Amino acid sequence: MKRMRIATLCAVLGLAHGTVVQADDAVQLPPDDKENPWEIHGVLKNESALFTRSGQTTNQASSTTDTTRHHAGDLLKVENSLNLFVNRQFTDSTSMHSQLNLMYETEGMEGDRGHRSYSQNDYLRELYLDTTLSSWDLRLGKQQEVWGTADGIKLLDILNPTDYREFVQNTMSDSRIPVWMMKASTSMGGTGNLQLLLAQPKDNYIPGLEASGGPGEAFIMKGVDAITGRVNGFLNITPALGQVAGTFDGMAKGFGLPGLVVVPNAFGPGVDFNPRTMTVQNFVNGTTPMNGACPAGLVGAACLNQFTQMTNKNQTLLMDGANWNPNNPHSAFEYMNNATFATFNTFVGARSTFRQDYPDDLNLNVGFRYKNSIGGNFNYSLNYLNHYDPNPYVDLSWENGQGSPLTTERVVNGGVTTLNLKDATGKYYGAVDPNTLAAINRPATLVFTEKMKRINSLGGSFDTSVESGLLGPVVLRGEAVYQMGVQTPVVDRDLLSQGDLVGGMQSQNTDMLKYVLGAEFIAFTNLTIGGQFIQFVNLDYVDVPGNGTANSGRYTADQAVMSLSNGLRNASEYKNFGSLFLSKPIGTEQQGRINNLTMIEERGGWWNRLDGEWKLNDKWITMAEWNYYWGNEDTLFGQFNGMSNVQVGVKYLF
Repeated sequence: MKRMRIATLCAVLGLAHGTVVQADDAVQLPPDDKENPWEIHGVLKNESALFTRSGQTTNQASSTTDTTRHHAGDLLKVENSLNLFVNRQFTDSTSMHSQLNLMYETEGMEGDRGHRSYSQNDYLRELYLDTTLSSWDLRLGKQQEVWGTADGIKLLDILNPTDYREFVQNTMSDSRIPVWMMKASTSMGGTGNLQLLLAQPKDNYIPGLEASGGPGEAFIMKGVDAITGRVNGFLNITPALGQVAGTFDGMAKGFGLPGLVVVPNAFGPGVDFNPRTMTVQNFVNGTTPMNGACPAGLVGAACLNQFTQMTNKNQTLLMDGANWNPNNPHSAFEYMNNATFATFNTFVGARSTFRQDYPDDLNLNVGFRYKNSIGGNFNYSLNYLNHYDPNPYVDLSWENGQGSPLTTERVVNGGVTTLNLKDATGKYYGAVDPNTLAAINRPATLVFTEKMKRINSLGGSFDTSVESGLLGPVVLRGEAVYQMGVQTPVVDRDLLSQGDLVGGMQSQNTDMLKYVLGAEFIAFTNLTIGGQFIQFVNLDYVDVPGNGTANSGRYTADQAVMSLSNGLRNASEYKNFGSLFLSKPIGTEQQGRINNLTMIEERGGWWNRLDGEWKLNDKWITMAEWNYYWGNEDTLFGQFNGMSNVQVGVKYLF
């Protein structure tokens, strides 16, 4: 992509300071600055936000006992920005546009308070050249292109990634991340228009989806926290599990054994020590030789918690105190109740790492759009995009200290499964070789690799107006997209219960159909009222019932909210949303406007955004916004119950 950036910049500079060769080979002189001056204008803005509810943000806690929280009235953010727009018309058919975005947050969001590439805080937001070539209009450079028009949600609007640092509170024009793009469009058949484009592939910026887990970010989703969270994330649970496995390995050695491996005649003739049949659940039930090491007065889950916290020290959610209910799990060990002590031998010293494996910038997204109208009253578009899905997914795998892959060996003994990890040469990993009983001390590493999947998106949109006797003119609109090969998480609770982290949490190819149908009309002189029905259909939905025991079954998980706290929540085959949008100008000269968007999702999550602007004069504009989240806390909107906030701001135009 560096080549593309350099080529674009050279094109801009060449047209700015050199000559332009037209199709008829006539040479034009450079423009006169007096006739085509540089145009510079800008927006200076301050925006500040306060929490309206007390609560603890996701991944704010540094341990299971950390009760740190924000309070109503605390600052969510103080953001100062300067946007400079620089334009120049070089010829009748060639012009340049750029937008510089200088931003700094003095309070609230942690991490990149100033510049961050490919986010809302990117210094260079736009830089593109508009020109023509024969009958084609060309736009070359860093830009944004909008295909979709749905309220509060993106379906066709997938050409540019999105910055979700403030979830969906920002306007799409602000949260949309411009990328380097070549766009060409031409008229067809009088009313038709064909657009072709090549675009740089970039991912959505999702708070918390990074090695640190993004502590301090306000809008981290539970599904992200399940991966990278300091307390709830498997990225941090895995090394904690490796340390606790070392504790149990030490307990076995305290009995005079080599470790958590099968030892014939360990406790006398014909009395074996067999960790391949002893599970976490057996320990909680008090039926293993290891229970003899429990401190006086401690039994079952209380004893397991005691040994766990000897090394874990309540840093991660391996155990929820002495609570134990695999039928309704809330901690890692409850999810792994069928893991054997021999499997823990493999976990001893386990580590984890987080990586990104993204496509090169030159692996371009390619697409087209055809727009036309029928009868002057029915407008439609047909859209196709072969692209990298901007929603990344995380792939899990095991490897050794040298980066070589490890495979999982499954050993069944007495109906119980033990997991071993081996490399390509047959070497085992963990504390002790399960066959030779020799100490090996080869820790394995669980790798979390963030990736983007190349998919195909085929869709379209329409809008038309009809006359209604009751409501007057009503605009009907809709858009849909069919996506092939989207990666969705699938949880196998049977494998996870055995301690198979890789097999228990996988992603699979899924075809998705997403569509929205909406209508809007004008009432009470100038009040715009619009409603929408939105549905996401998972055409490869997985729902394999369990066998009636705790931690069984296989299903598609809800990647936005799946968490240790909600049983790694399953997704819906048909995900439904509804919205109501109201907009009205106010003031004697309509110098202000008030908007309200209400969205509801199935399972009972709600979000309401009330915002308004008031124009004080030609230079100054004041703003206010109230975002309120409520309902089921295991839903997309409801999980941000404690993030409800009020924002106020002022803009100066020059």
